[in-house]
Amino acid sequence: MADERLRVARTGTDVLVANLRGELGEALTTWLLLRHFMASASKLQSDDPAADLKNRELAFLWLLKGKLRDELIARLSELPDEKIGRTNFHFAARKLQQFDADAKAFTRFVVKHKLRQKRNQEIAHREQPEQFFQQQDIQIPYRTLVKAMAMALHLMKRIDRAVLGPAAPFLWRQARKRRYDLSGPPRAMYMLVPYFHLPGDERLKIAEQEQAEGKVIWAEIDTIINGQPARVLACKEWGLLVLGDRCLPLPQYPLQKLECVTFGDADSTLRPAADVSNP
Repeated sequence: MADERLRVARTGTDVLVANLRGELGEALTTWLLLRHFMASASKLQSDDPAADLKNRELAFLWLLKGKLRDELIARLSELPDEKIGRTNFHFAARKLQQFDADAKAFTRFVVKHKLRQKRNQEIAHREQPEQFFQQQDIQIPYRTLVKAMAMALHLMKRIDRAVLGPAAPFLWRQARKRRYDLSGPPRAMYMLVPYFHLPGDERLKIAEQEQAEGKVIWAEIDTIINGQPARVLACKEWGLLVLGDRCLPLPQYPLQKLECVTFGDADSTLRPAADVSNP
């Protein structure tokens, strides 16, 4: 127990949550691939079972479906493991000191619907039966996998809301737009969710929510406006400037310093001539 407390204390929150998000991203991508190949197999399938058995392309799709289903079950079975030091919701709940009830509810669902039993019996960490045919195959309906995936995703978003603050829902919308981009490892993409670039209007909403929650987001900075020295309020984290009665989002953020701001005479908008220095 003492070792567990020490491990919880030593593990960085950002490290744990990022890896948990990456693991969930792998599961989510596996589900998307499974759904894709299920649709492809359905299109090739005919009313003649004998002909379908001779269809090599369909056989490959069936094999892929089975492999992806097993991988999804294995990943969904690992996320609710109650082990400190592993990437799972239980460890995150202990570290954050919240979401314990949600993590336990997800664990109960996985155990009740035999996802963990199927992983241990047929997929990974296989239990060795004493005799042939001693264990029966476990069938997991597709709708159960979808429900488990939805529960895990919902819990991950709640954890990110606690860790990342009001920006979390906006960042996850960006992640949803990119979920079909398979050009890189899904784990890396989902670990980088906090660093996705957000449009200006969304950053304005985030700043408003953070301010409403009591976070100090504004600081005075010295700059030059249309050639004249000035001091303005800025939200460095989200790249926002308060000029008069307007709040303007800069094209780049976070903001370290602002050399100058130039306004157009006609449209009074922030021109790209603004020199913004980023870390």
